[in-house]
This record gives sequence, structure tokens and C-alpha cells, in this order.
Amino acid sequence: MGLTNLNPLQITINRAVLEINGSCNYTCTMCPQSQGRDHSFLDSMDLDTFKRLLKELNPSIVNLDGSGEATMLKTLPYYIEAVKDFGAKAYIFSNGLKMKGQYMKDCVNAGLDFYRFSIIGYTPDLYSKWMKSSSFYWVLDNLYNMRDYSDMCFVSSYHLILDNNNLEYEKQKYLSLIDDGNIEIWKMHNWAGSYESSRKGEIKTCGRPFSPDAVVRANGAVHPCCQVLGKDVEATLGNIHDNTFEEIWNGSLYEDLRDRHRTGNYPDYCKSCDFLISDPEVLVYSNYAKDGNMNGADFNLKEYTG
Repeated sequence: MGLTNLNPLQITINRAVLEINGSCNYTCTMCPQSQGRDHSFLDSMDLDTFKRLLKELNPSIVNLDGSGEATMLKTLPYYIEAVKDFGAKAYIFSNGLKMKGQYMKDCVNAGLDFYRFSIIGYTPDLYSKWMKSSSFYWVLDNLYNMRDYSDMCFVSSYHLILDNNNLEYEKQKYLSLIDDGNIEIWKMHNWAGSYESSRKGEIKTCGRPFSPDAVVRANGAVHPCCQVLGKDVEATLGNIHDNTFEEIWNGSLYEDLRDRHRTGNYPDYCKSCDFLISDPEVLVYSNYAKDGNMNGADFNLKEYTG
């Protein structure tokens, strides 16, 4: 599909990332927001606004995470119920610390379709170094308990290679960590250029500005993707409290971003992002995920890279 022929008016939103909580209970080493997020982005999204966005965007899949930690909201089951009442699938990417006990059961019973535990580091010491938490074994227990509770929800784990020079070794360590589980292992990435990337390959658009993927932060800010951690303010293309999403989607800021991705003149919050680098080995291993596919979505980003 040629980029110059893409008309955003012809795209129906397939996946919506509706961040219901902007803060996080972790300060992970590799996360740019561990140094602090702009205060205006630490809000939570009220349920009425969330339901309004479901109607406006009409997505098939809803991620309730974004850059914040969804499980910090005690009312999370109500948001999941809203997604299911709407007729969409409910997905959450999480550190998994709070997904336990009755709260876990309430989320699963509400209809949660997919839950992914982020576990960076394959030993307690490495987990503590990268995720700044001593909860390694607790989170693993949460994962196994959630898997055992019900097969209604697809439970998986997400891991990052910490040293590309020891890639095969680290892959095997992660595989041995999660017994017979659904698993994703990726190379480390640099979140919109916040770190120097070790990836090598052709540089071209990631396809996100053209894809049927909507990202709305808890305070209503619309972002082009979820990778702009640490660059929340400059990556804002509009706010759903000021305009409809359709107006923002077809507005001048969004179209300027698309033009920059067509020409290679990327804005500052994109130009050093390693998602612009075509690296066929970025997905080290998964028994369910595919490079370019948004989990559960009906599209592959490679369809929009020209």
C-alpha cells in the first residue's frame, strides 16, 4: 500500500489504546518516564469519558494501559465491563504486581480477554536492576495464579533482551523461567529515541501514523503511538476534551505528521526512534506474537510502511 495514496478518512479504527491511568507504581530503568512524567499526564480517565470514546472510535480491540499502569485503578473491572458491553476485546499490558487475589478474579470475570505481564530480567537481581522492584517471585506467582484461575483470559509474559551479545543465552533463560507459557521476547527498544539504539537496518516510516490505531492518554491527549514515552507534551496532536477524535485524526497536526513520515523529515519525537529501523530480528522469540502485528489487532504495521 503506497503511503501517498493513504487517506485517513478511509481508515476505520481497529485498535484503540485508551489509557485509563497515567501514573505507574514502577520506575523501570529502561523507561524514560521513570524520571517523572509531565504532571498533566498523571490523571486517570473517568468512566463516562471512556465510554464516550468507545462509541466515537468504535474499535474492535481496546488496550486499557498506554504509558500508565491500569491496575492502579481499583475500578478497573468496570472499564473492562464497559469494553465487553460495547462488544470489543479488552487487553492489558502490565507489570502485574497488583493483578492478584479477588481483584484478579474480578478483572477476569468482567471479561478480560488478554493480559500480559512485563518481566524484564530473568533473575531476582536483574529484575530489581531493570524494574526497580523486589517483587520478582510475587509477580511470577501472580502470573501462574491468573493462568490457573480461568482459561477465559489469554495470559502471557513479555521480556526484553538485556545484552544483545548474549541473546541466545538470555532467550533460553526467559524460556526456562516461564513454564509452558505464552511468551514474547524482544530486543530492547529506545522509546522514541530516548536512548541510543543498537538496531541496524533500513530507516523508513513505522507505519503507525497511517494505521487504524488510536492512542488517547488518560488526560485526553491524542498521541501517534505508545512509544513516545518521555515526550508526552511535544507528541500531542490534540485533546479529545477540546475536539472530537475525528477532528484530531483529520486535523493539521496529524496530517503534518503523516507528511513527515512520507518524506522522511520526521519530527523530533520520532526521528531517533528505533521503530523506524527495519530489523527482522527484533522479535527474538514468541509462540503467538508476530513482528508488526499489534496483539489481537486485524492489521500488521508493515502494510503501512510503503
